[in-house]
Amino acid sequence: MKTLTTTLIALVLAVCFVANATAAVSDDLKKLENLYYDAQFDQVVLKAKDLLAAPGMTTPDSVKIIQLLARAAAQAKQPDLAQNYLAVLVKLDPTTAFNPDKEPKLVGHAWIKFVNDTGFKPGQAAKAVTVFASDFNNGSIMDAEKYATAGVGIAALINSSLTQSGVVYVPARENFNYIFDELKLSQSDLADQNNRVQVGKLVGVQNFVFGTFMKMDGNKVKIIARIIDTETSLPKKVVDIEGKEGKIGQLITQVADSILTYFNVQAEAIKKASGRVPDVSLASTILYGQGLAYREAGKLEEANKCFAQALEISPNFVLASEQKQRVELEIKSNTQ
Repeated sequence: MKTLTTTLIALVLAVCFVANATAAVSDDLKKLENLYYDAQFDQVVLKAKDLLAAPGMTTPDSVKIIQLLARAAAQAKQPDLAQNYLAVLVKLDPTTAFNPDKEPKLVGHAWIKFVNDTGFKPGQAAKAVTVFASDFNNGSIMDAEKYATAGVGIAALINSSLTQSGVVYVPARENFNYIFDELKLSQSDLADQNNRVQVGKLVGVQNFVFGTFMKMDGNKVKIIARIIDTETSLPKKVVDIEGKEGKIGQLITQVADSILTYFNVQAEAIKKASGRVPDVSLASTILYGQGLAYREAGKLEEANKCFAQALEISPNFVLASEQKQRVELEIKSNTQ
């Protein structure tokens, strides 16, 4: 009986030790994340290495720490070191995937370069169907300038809905920006459909969605989307939807559903894609598009204001929230 009691006490103490150690690691990870979002990248590298050497470190925690190391190295403009951390990371966790559209530019480009150089295929990249909605043209006749960036936001929301389905692969917009940077092409070159198709081939896009947005009389809008085969440049399907501008999020979801239906996606995946209908208005979509245009032109303060204004109008605009966080970290990084 005494031996059993002693054993039980030892087990309880062991469990308490593990629980305390886990809590301590969790606290340290939170501190590490805070350092990263405060743009203290050198401190992240120093403290992360010490934390990795701590006894009892689990694989999931190690993965989180190395992710932060890779991000911090990229942000500190140490691309070779970032590549080394990414190589370690994918060996430790082969399911690793960064979304370059959510990461600061330096981190996103470090990941894209790693994938391009190594041939690593993260997550959904192994899916059979690759689709990307490019910025829609503005076909509005009245007040055309006012709606100039609506098509940028519409394309981003379509891509977000397609990604949520989980059955098609949607490359990050930043993949195109990276290739254009490498080829020394300008944003005006990106407006040319043929250029987008050629870059799409380099990115691995099998199907483009090109389209036109039109603001009509009253509070009506019209969205026309065309699925284009990248190899032949021939149209596969045309989607033509009209509705109220205040319900543009639902219209965008209908476009995404039609695209998925064309590719014979199962009903469950289509339901998944439309499960979180973006609660956004046309006004917030325009501001989101303006924010992306400013960010890509390097005008970070202006971009931040646009994303903030979009969130004031549509508080549940997740994409705007993600971009705002990204831009704010880039602004902090530039002041270090």
